[in-house]
Amino acid sequence: MSTAPLPALDAEPYLTGNVTQNSEVGPRSAAALGASLGFGPGGRLAGGWAVAVLLQPLVPADFQLYGITLRSGGKLGLPGATPAEDALRPMVHDTVLVEHGGAGYLALQQVALKAMTPKGPGRVVKVLPAIGHSGTAAPRDQYPMGRGGAQWNLIRPCKFRVVMVVDANEIARIPGYSAFIGDSAPYDDRAKLARYLNEV
Repeated sequence: MSTAPLPALDAEPYLTGNVTQNSEVGPRSAAALGASLGFGPGGRLAGGWAVAVLLQPLVPADFQLYGITLRSGGKLGLPGATPAEDALRPMVHDTVLVEHGGAGYLALQQVALKAMTPKGPGRVVKVLPAIGHSGTAAPRDQYPMGRGGAQWNLIRPCKFRVVMVVDANEIARIPGYSAFIGDSAPYDDRAKLARYLNEV
């Protein structure tokens, strides 16, 4: 797995891929965030990560339904032992489309859009690990099941802002402030960061 520099605070990239809500991210430690979203221990979050918040309202054409983070990679069933095995798992997106049809899929997207708020716990966020995806690591190790928060897959580039950057030592930075967010972090530090992520 390769490591890339983390994006700068306040950068405004256009991003695709898996997203969730702020309630599932926040100022968690690497271990807690990995358990929430489905990143393996000591894996992609070990080199640090950035948190980016969505700046634009989504429309149905922007995203696919990926279920919840229990559905690792937006797929049904348990993560595979190999990438080839994992590729056989059915996609949530495809299954919902077959079961509900185009109109039903659109209706479920509209429900999802109502849960996405401009700020607060319901805002759409993306976690950007410094360590890249490995095409050879066992999916069950790299992406185990998460804890069940909402997730979607952005298929068109959407505008985000990087609002928090966390280094490999779990020091989180926001404009004008930094704090340790490892498992032993003080409540007050975590609370200050959480308020910022809700309100920025």
